[in-house]
Amino acid sequence: MLSINASDMAGRFCECGCLLDPQSNVCPGCGEGVRQVRRTSGKMAAPTRKEPVGEEKVEAERPPFFPYKPRPSQVEIVHAVQDAMDRGKHLVMESGTGTGKTICSLVGALQHAKANKKKVLYLTRTISQSDQVMKELRSISRRQRVSGLAMQGRRRSCLLLRTLEEFEDIPPHALSRICEERKSRTLAKQRGGCPHFADFLAIGEMSFLKYCADELPTAAEFDRFCEKQGACPYEARKAIVPLVDVVAVPYVQVLSKEIRSQLFDRLQLTMDDVVMIVDEAHNLIDAARDQESFDISMRDIEAAEEEAKDLGNPRLVTGVDHRTLCATLRRIIDDAVREQVPRNAYEARLGRRFLEGKLRSELKLDDEELHSMCANMVGIGEKQVELRLEQGKEPTSATLRLGSLLENWFRAEDSRFVKLVSSDDLGSLKACCMDPQETTSFLREVKGVVHMSGTLQPLKQYADILDLPADRELRIFPSPFPPENRLVLYAEDVSAGQREMREDPTMKARIEDHIIRICQATDRNTMVFFRSYEMLRTMRPRIEEMIDRPLYWEESGASRRLASSIQAFKRGRGGVFFTVMGGKVAEGLDFPGQELDIAVIVGLPYPPPSLLLDELKQRYDRKYGPGRGWDYASAVPAVRKVQQAVGRLIRTETDRGVAIILDNRMARYREHVGAVPTKDPVAELTGFLGWSKRF
Repeated sequence: MLSINASDMAGRFCECGCLLDPQSNVCPGCGEGVRQVRRTSGKMAAPTRKEPVGEEKVEAERPPFFPYKPRPSQVEIVHAVQDAMDRGKHLVMESGTGTGKTICSLVGALQHAKANKKKVLYLTRTISQSDQVMKELRSISRRQRVSGLAMQGRRRSCLLLRTLEEFEDIPPHALSRICEERKSRTLAKQRGGCPHFADFLAIGEMSFLKYCADELPTAAEFDRFCEKQGACPYEARKAIVPLVDVVAVPYVQVLSKEIRSQLFDRLQLTMDDVVMIVDEAHNLIDAARDQESFDISMRDIEAAEEEAKDLGNPRLVTGVDHRTLCATLRRIIDDAVREQVPRNAYEARLGRRFLEGKLRSELKLDDEELHSMCANMVGIGEKQVELRLEQGKEPTSATLRLGSLLENWFRAEDSRFVKLVSSDDLGSLKACCMDPQETTSFLREVKGVVHMSGTLQPLKQYADILDLPADRELRIFPSPFPPENRLVLYAEDVSAGQREMREDPTMKARIEDHIIRICQATDRNTMVFFRSYEMLRTMRPRIEEMIDRPLYWEESGASRRLASSIQAFKRGRGGVFFTVMGGKVAEGLDFPGQELDIAVIVGLPYPPPSLLLDELKQRYDRKYGPGRGWDYASAVPAVRKVQQAVGRLIRTETDRGVAIILDNRMARYREHVGAVPTKDPVAELTGFLGWSKRF
């Protein structure tokens, strides 16, 4: 018999406990390279393991789903995201430029979701953000197979509605009812059904699921794929969304209780079955307020009056017909504008239950009759929409819109809303949501949420306003890009505040002089961010006359022209783009390399004075302590917008750029932005970037 002593045996076992094959360098048990247990002084000793270094170390630390060579900060973010979701917590994080917050959050969330059989809901504000999600999922899928889908609402993706000119005024529940009625006709093989739903049924969901799994398309790409086959993109999404790993969802689809309920019904999941990522989270609070705010304008009433003629002036409740209600509403708003709005203002706050009281008094109705009147109005409007759709006309109804607005007004609680009368738009009643916590309360039900943005400080303010759980985690991950590549200055000799400009008649010209000198000093791409469209408009004539470079201008509401101007600016060299802080250009667009070298920021974009702002400050003071109102309602939003504008400069590791803030009030917030004072912006600009003046 072959004799094997103890020392021989010790050398033939891996440290995992498996016997090694003498002819192999790989352990059959753990699959690792040979890690033999060695004997020292007659005792079993732990092996000496060689620590990975360099590229080997980077690869060893790479998270399983991470598709690129990770930076150390990215590994840290992935772990933070996964850990928060593993513990069912809320992570509120500011993630600086270059940290790759989209890919890091997706990887961390997927690693948790895959292990726990959950779905990732990625909340986006814009379509372009959902496109980025799908592009990152393509990269992840090359390493670990994943699937995803970018959602769009019925208005954007319904092929039938696209053939009609006007459908914006139809409430979601009415669109849903129209759609269901058309589909039922299709299923019953009756006339008047939806041909696109019929084509979807004929093709079957598996074709769309395969395309989605193979291509991970953006929202527009998925729509085009469906449209080529004549199938309804909306129905295709509904069918396959329960089968994918990641769903990119616009804010509105989760902030609206009705749409959110429909989404979760389609997903066949509860809040316990999902984790969420809130992208560009600094926009969520305003988006939630906007979701609930609305107004009843004189134009709404006029349109409903016109429609009353076609409807035969139907009775709404005993003693009140359609035209009587419209005439009464018109008179109530006219009187309120004349009697309550001060001469030097355009709006006034209304008393508690103002409209209800006026309608009860003038129409001789009680509360129950008021609610019946609105419900009947909505019912009449829905029938009108269905009739117009059958006739091939635009499925709109001013009666449905006005009835729905009145229902919303009566439901809007005084504790959460401020109600105003405004002289704008021929007169209107406005219900403005002040407290979004009811709208966002669903977030607290989710076990694992990441709230992230490149500009979210102070994190506590965000968490306070959303009333996030007390065990939320607040983290800041700074940009990994070299700080010496960016210079942020603020001019000491000018202030772009409204009061300062009124008190000093020379201030406007001095600010214009700074802009002109900066732009004339270089031939590199420059972007000028104004605090408002009004300031841009008033300064444009002299700037346009004095600057000898290609000039591009953002104009309010001109979205198509804006897109072409941005492309021309990015492709060219030596241009100057004039825009506003908080607009489409200042947030969400990248200008890497020499597409942007200089950012000029004109003024601090504090919200303009208003009754709503005053109310918001008072509420914050009462809830969070004296002085918090100004910080939370005015200072924080303004500084965030400045940070977003500055953030356009440095988008890659090699980018260099200068931001010049033309407002000495920046001294209050210099640490937040990393700004330093200057008496000569042009000299410091050219000195930092090594350029000579052109003139």
